[in-house]
Amino acid sequence: MNIATSFLNLLKASAAFLVTSVGFLFSANDGDDRTLSEGSDLFGEHNFRTGNMDSGSDPDGWYEEDL
Repeated sequence: MNIATSFLNLLKASAAFLVTSVGFLFSANDGDDRTLSEGSDLFGEHNFRTGNMDSGSDPDGWYEEDL
């Protein structure tokens, strides 16, 4: 009985580890596909249309003063 209980506990732990590992691997962020200029996200105005920071000169962009 002790061996069977130990085996079931090991099986449960292995299943939990497998589920956690697979969930972690499939939820990992692959990164952003867009290329960034040096420091481009560190300054500028938030463009609500694209969701990025830019120089504020996008003619179709939505900026804070437009809201």
